[in-house]
Amino acid sequence: MILQKSQSRSPHRGFSLLEIIVVLAVAGVVLGAAALMISTPKAEQALREEHGKIEDLVRQGRALAVTYQQPFVIELRQSEARLRPFGDPGQSTRYEGEENEGSSLRPLDEMQWPRIEQISDEYEMAVRRWGQPNALVLQNDTPQIWTIEPQGLCEPISIRLSKDFGDISLARVYHPLTGVAEDEELTITSKK
Repeated sequence: MILQKSQSRSPHRGFSLLEIIVVLAVAGVVLGAAALMISTPKAEQALREEHGKIEDLVRQGRALAVTYQQPFVIELRQSEARLRPFGDPGQSTRYEGEENEGSSLRPLDEMQWPRIEQISDEYEMAVRRWGQPNALVLQNDTPQIWTIEPQGLCEPISIRLSKDFGDISLARVYHPLTGVAEDEELTITSKK
């Protein structure tokens, strides 16, 4: 003889108030995290684009210094970076006279100087020189000068762009031999 167990059916009940509050709290946390994750890449991308302008200028300066075998200067101001030859472009001594014949190099004095990259006004630029403990915030009237030597023997420099009182900032170190920048510090703090 086989015995069957009878299942007792409980009456259908809904969710308690506590269960609904817990689910809504978890959903709020997930949506908040998603919103932060969506806004963070935009802020970081904007920072990287502005740093990319400076990095392109540094790479140009490095390539020109090696090609023309003379120093070039990067001038950093609050809302711009400038590249120019060290001294007067018409005074280049490396490729003058007989050595210049047959050379495909364009004379420096025929090029437009300075080459300027505008940095968005919403960012504050600060420069930390080699051996300095703190970064110096740039003012429009006092540029920071960075000389790029043809043999690469110049100081590495750190440039920080920030906005919202430092809640969003990216500091990058520019290597003198390659002109390539490496991230030093990235801060993106959400506003509450």
